[in-house]
Amino acid sequence: MSFLSGTSMRRSLASLILFGVILSLAGCSNNPYPPGQAARPVIYRTMPEDPRSLDPSFAYTVSEAQIVDLIYPSFYRYHYLKRDPFVLELNLGAEEPKREPHVVTEVEKGRKIQKTGEAWTFRIKPGIRFQDDPCFPGGKGREVKAADFLFSFRRIADPSVHSPVLGFFADKILGFHEYAERNSELLKKGKLADYSAPVEGLQLDPNDPYTFRILLNQPYPQLRYLMAMHFTTPQAHEAVKKYGDELARHPVGCGPYVLAEFIPKQRIVLKANPNRYPEYYPTEGEPGDREKGLLKDAGKRLPLNEMIVYSTVKEGITGWNLFLQGYLDAWGVTQENYTQVMSRQGSLSGEMKRKGVRLDRSVGATIGYFAFNMDDPVFGGYTPQKRKLRQAISLAVDSQAFIDLFNQGLGENADFLIPPGIYGYEPGYQNPYRQHNPEKAKALLAEAGYPNGIDPKSGERLTLIHDNTATNAAGRQFVGLLKKQIEAIGVRYVSRSWRRPVWEGRVDEGKFQFIAYGWLADYPDPENFVFLLYGPNGRVNGRSGVNSSNYNNPEYNRLFEQMRAMEDGPERLALIRKMRDIAVEDSPWIYRDHDESLGLMYNWLQNVKTHSVANDTSKYLSVDGPYRVEKQLDWNRPNYLPLAGGVAFLVLGSIPAAEVVRRRRRRKLRRNRPEVNP
Repeated sequence: MSFLSGTSMRRSLASLILFGVILSLAGCSNNPYPPGQAARPVIYRTMPEDPRSLDPSFAYTVSEAQIVDLIYPSFYRYHYLKRDPFVLELNLGAEEPKREPHVVTEVEKGRKIQKTGEAWTFRIKPGIRFQDDPCFPGGKGREVKAADFLFSFRRIADPSVHSPVLGFFADKILGFHEYAERNSELLKKGKLADYSAPVEGLQLDPNDPYTFRILLNQPYPQLRYLMAMHFTTPQAHEAVKKYGDELARHPVGCGPYVLAEFIPKQRIVLKANPNRYPEYYPTEGEPGDREKGLLKDAGKRLPLNEMIVYSTVKEGITGWNLFLQGYLDAWGVTQENYTQVMSRQGSLSGEMKRKGVRLDRSVGATIGYFAFNMDDPVFGGYTPQKRKLRQAISLAVDSQAFIDLFNQGLGENADFLIPPGIYGYEPGYQNPYRQHNPEKAKALLAEAGYPNGIDPKSGERLTLIHDNTATNAAGRQFVGLLKKQIEAIGVRYVSRSWRRPVWEGRVDEGKFQFIAYGWLADYPDPENFVFLLYGPNGRVNGRSGVNSSNYNNPEYNRLFEQMRAMEDGPERLALIRKMRDIAVEDSPWIYRDHDESLGLMYNWLQNVKTHSVANDTSKYLSVDGPYRVEKQLDWNRPNYLPLAGGVAFLVLGSIPAAEVVRRRRRRKLRRNRPEVNP
């Protein structure tokens, strides 16, 4: 064993102290991003959990669409700055489609009849290319053709894909329903869908690889909105063949971004696509847009940022702290941070203003509601007594209490399912069963055969069973408020909470009595809301339709079929009013609220104009990276007190050790000293 010399000992002690200093300094930075990244044009966003899928034929939630729509563009897009009304503009489309009458022959009750449908002819821009990917020869993205659009339609009709929009097309495109049924039979036999089978309503132009036709059995002006959704984006069959189920994690599109990184439960990173088609920021908007700085980038090529980083942040408090530190560009006003963010006057607090935070107020095209199962033996059905029973429960529910408690008073009581901003919404209309009135509710209960909430035949109290996903504190608070309101009229309330996948399965199978649900517009047309009560859209025979309550009134259905083929105007509005009167009287739903929200963003994030329908708006955002870094450094200055304490601890802790080493060395020297003769 060897011992340190005095000089070596001092050097080692100095090295130890230096190491401690470096280690402490390394821990002073709390920046969660790679060094230098925040100074670049990078947008930082969050997501509560990993998207289920980035497959454009399947992805449906808002958080999924906000990623998918940036990778997979469609024929149309929404004008970023225009809102009233919403404006569609060509995206991948080269020209406006031709829409012509088309005679359709169908067999009804054993005899042939002819009716007028529509033929839509679409032409796309030549020269659009898919992103570079190993699924293509040589890894180079090939040109997008019309056949790639029709391939996406065929994937919608593939039952193994589980596309949620099959019902949008199955009853309209000629031969599409039959094609989907054939594929379902193949799946039952363990076989793959037949993508080569002819479909009458999906046609390619033999003389032009950039043109395709869609034949409909009815007039359907809303098809242009469906051509602005990622479900109808062009898809490369090479990618589907190569990646199969992994396409959910390996998207291959032709949009402004490509997926650069996907680390489950951590982050998703999108980067600007080198193969992207030329797309430019709008040169005009609405009054006031220029004064707000929303046109300063007019005419510039998109995207205005080179990268978008989505970090997985499950806990709201974590995201809020990251925002306060400047590590997120935007965040929402929630129940937890409302008092910190807003003043008593309802404006932004002084602290937020000093940090350069802006407040954004947005009204969503949404409807939140409670739904009865119309097939339930107790609360379902269409007799006068059943209607009165549901009307009584509706009168017991106080929507404003939910808005005040869970959304800081933001939002609007809903009287019908069409929200503000969508044609058919009438602000002056009042639903007679959506005025909170417990006394009237009790009277209707008695008329329905349940005086004081008691069934005279059995002597038992009427029970309402609510299936829900209230597995956290906020959910339990929601359920508690509903219980208080329902039981105030003498009805027993029972809550059954499930994990969300289990709950969704029960709803799809109709195994519920009462649920809370919501809907966000896929496209800004009243049809996209009133079809939620259209009978054929029910969840029957294993089909996951959008009509969650399985409401099925023949007169409502007939009026809907007339209304959906119309352009906006007095005749269409008259039909919507008739449908509203029928649905309100039947009361399959308790209309709760139309959403309104507040958002926070730092002044280094620019071109922000919230859109309630479009999901590709991140490509319009720009960021002042250097200014962001300046603020991050200012708000996250290192605290050197822990550093000083750590160094002192190392120094003081090293002194005893050094003394021990010194003493051992002296003993060793004495032990090895040569003897001296007297």
